[in-house]
Amino acid sequence: MTAFGSVPLFVALLFAAALWVALPLTWWLRLRTVPVLRPGDHAGDAPPALAVVVAARDEAGNAVDAASLERAARSWLALDHPALEVVVVDDRSSDATVAVLERAFASDARARVVHGSEPPSDWLGKVHAQAAGVAATTAPWVLLTDADVRFDPAAARAALGWAERERLDHVALIPRFEARGPALRAFLAAFSLLFTVLVRPWEAGDPRSPRTLGIGAFGLYRRTALERAGGLAAVRSRPDDDLALARAAKAVGGRSAVAFAPDLVALGWYPTLAAALTGLEKNAFVGVGFRPSVAVLAAVALVATHVAPFAALAAPEPWARAIAMGIFASVLAAYAVHGRRAGHPAWLGALHPVSTLLLVLALLRSTVRVLGRGSVAWRGRSYPLDELRAAQRAAAEAEQAAARERRARARSSVAGR
Repeated sequence: MTAFGSVPLFVALLFAAALWVALPLTWWLRLRTVPVLRPGDHAGDAPPALAVVVAARDEAGNAVDAASLERAARSWLALDHPALEVVVVDDRSSDATVAVLERAFASDARARVVHGSEPPSDWLGKVHAQAAGVAATTAPWVLLTDADVRFDPAAARAALGWAERERLDHVALIPRFEARGPALRAFLAAFSLLFTVLVRPWEAGDPRSPRTLGIGAFGLYRRTALERAGGLAAVRSRPDDDLALARAAKAVGGRSAVAFAPDLVALGWYPTLAAALTGLEKNAFVGVGFRPSVAVLAAVALVATHVAPFAALAAPEPWARAIAMGIFASVLAAYAVHGRRAGHPAWLGALHPVSTLLLVLALLRSTVRVLGRGSVAWRGRSYPLDELRAAQRAAAEAEQAAARERRARARSSVAGR
């Protein structure tokens, strides 16, 4: 019996096939409940005041970065919103970041640059800068975004109109990620697809689930909900601050919603594949809870279900090739379902095994480097791993306590009827 004709391989291929048949179907049923927000949607006549808050640190290290920063800054000011304020907190940049911003903001009283201070030891620099930006404004709505994000002029009106109409407290818009070259585009598509499976954005509007999605590119918060959640201080030691802040706002009763918005929000992802692998070092190990065993299990599971089945395309047995071809067709279908909303073509699924191997490499690289240093390095600063783990545990305990309180209120409400 050949290796390809072995019973273990047959079982493994059937398991992978079942997974890849269920996955596109699940996405079709679940992702269709996540709306796509477009220009002109939900535009109200008199939207409430909005403050766009940006943390910036060394964003203009070269001519390309400086041009990207200026382009983004001008898009913030181009938002079609009658009561707009833009606050950028410079997190002690050592390059031309401030000069570029001041040039973009020249003669526009709606925007200003605030000079940040060195964060306390238990604060991450970006989060500390964001907190300073929120404190510098009194607008009832706050939009947290990053320095490389560009907006369509209709983005604020669409998101705020939706939030006001549905009485939401938090809105996350999934942007259009721009990447050059098929390899980087395929890697980004695989990352986006698998990330969607992990965070389940369709559960954002379900009050029974603690899940929601936080996006650094577009996190819109009602100020009162942000304050109930403890503000940025609640996530001061979280490298995954965007996701953690969204979950904190939902945990205290805030209503959350997620939408795809490829026509409203855009940002350039990493310039090269190597830069993407390096950039994911900060977040990949965070995603498995700083647990090496989970990182290894996740890596093995990804290889077994997303990489190994494709080897059977070269099998001598017709049945093995047939199953592998079915898996390949399901992968393309999954990319098509996801890509219609996220804005990437289905053919990138042909590179899925290679992209998944690179994601596994990024996860293991992050795990080894963070454990080796005993800290997470980010924007020229280093944060001890023990402190980050403690912050993550505390957040999980607070979330569980909030869930228990919600269940107790629900039981009390039912008993009182």
